[in-house]
Amino acid sequence: MQSLYVDQTGTPGSPSIVFLHGIGASGWMWRPQVAALADFDCLNVDLPGHGNSNQVPWLSFADAADHVAALIRADATNGRAHVVGLSLGGHVALALLERHTDLVERAVISGVTAAPMPNRVWLGPQLALMSFLFRQRWFVRMQARALGLSPDMQAAFTDNLFAMSLDAYRRIYTEAVDYRVPPALSAVSTPTLITAGGRETPIILDAVGAIMRLMPNAAGYLAPGHGHGWNVEAPDLFNAMLRTWFTNAPLPGRLQRVD
Repeated sequence: MQSLYVDQTGTPGSPSIVFLHGIGASGWMWRPQVAALADFDCLNVDLPGHGNSNQVPWLSFADAADHVAALIRADATNGRAHVVGLSLGGHVALALLERHTDLVERAVISGVTAAPMPNRVWLGPQLALMSFLFRQRWFVRMQARALGLSPDMQAAFTDNLFAMSLDAYRRIYTEAVDYRVPPALSAVSTPTLITAGGRETPIILDAVGAIMRLMPNAAGYLAPGHGHGWNVEAPDLFNAMLRTWFTNAPLPGRLQRVD
C-alpha cells in the first residue's frame, strides 16, 4: 500500500488529530484548525488522488479509510487518533469508523449525506457537465470565491482541483451519489459528533439526525448561518467545537442541537 502524504505539526506525544479534507482540496483547507490546535499532534492528510498524494490512485471510500488507518497506526500517538472529516473527508471518516473503529478516539464529521441523492435520473448528465466545468479556470475560481476562501486558499483550491484526475473525480462522485450510511455503524461506540452548516442542502441537514440516531454515542449539531465549508467561514467556532469535543467539555453555545 502506497503511503499518503501527511503534514505532521503541533506537539509530539500529545493526543493526535487526523484531518480529512473535501473533494478537490488537500491539507491546505485545515490551516485555521492546525494553527489553533497546535497543542495537539496534528496529522493533516492528503487523501488518495489529491494534493501531494496525487500519485496514490483513488479507488473508494473504504480504500481511502484503509490508507488513513495505516497512517494512524504508523504516525499517531500510541497508534490512535481523533478524526475530523468534512464532505469527502467525512465519508472517509465514516468508513474509518466502520472498518477501524479501534483506532479512533473521538470523531467530528461535517457535511455528509446518509442516503442516495434525489433526482438521480439527472446525475449522469450532471457528472458530465461538472467534469467539463472543473476544467474551466473561471468556474473553479468562482467556486473558490463562493466558499469564502482567502486569496491564498483560492489559489490552492484552483491548483489542487486542476491537478486532480477526472477519473478520481468521477469515482468519488459516483460513490457519493449512491451512498447509504452503513448499518454497521449502529455497533460503533466511538463518541462521534455529526455536524453541518445551517445553510446546507436538505439532504445533508437530514443526514445529521439520521446518522446521530443510528450511532449509540453520537450527537448532532448545526452551525446556524454557515455553509458547507464552515471550518473556513467560521474558524473560531469550528475550532472551539473541535477542542471541546476532543476534551469532552461542553460544546459552544452558538451551536444548535439536533434532537
